[in-house]
Amino acid sequence: MRGLAMLGAGLLVAGSVAFAQDADLARRQAEAAAAMAERVEEETVLAEGEGRAETFAYCTVCHNTALIRRSAFSRDRWDELMDWMAEKHGMNPIEGEFRQAIVDYLAAHYGPRQQGPRGGNPFLN
Repeated sequence: MRGLAMLGAGLLVAGSVAFAQDADLARRQAEAAAAMAERVEEETVLAEGEGRAETFAYCTVCHNTALIRRSAFSRDRWDELMDWMAEKHGMNPIEGEFRQAIVDYLAAHYGPRQQGPRGGNPFLN
């Protein structure tokens, strides 16, 4: 009986420690998310070029520029994404010269990356 009580006490202590760690993790994650939300991006994080201002103004209403900067799509794919974001995410559809300016900018500065002779491994090229 005494062994059972000791086991119960041990589980209670372990559970309390785990709960405290979970609470600390949740607090740290909330603080990190708040810090990211407070960060203000500037247009200059995007590559310089015609259409940058339009792209920054329109795209950062919904997402930050990291999504743009890490992408490497063809012009056709960027154009398709405009329709997809409107259909799936409720983005206001854009058409005409404004759309063309944004898609042209994205294709020119965030298009497919060139691979070197060794298949894209930056340590071998």
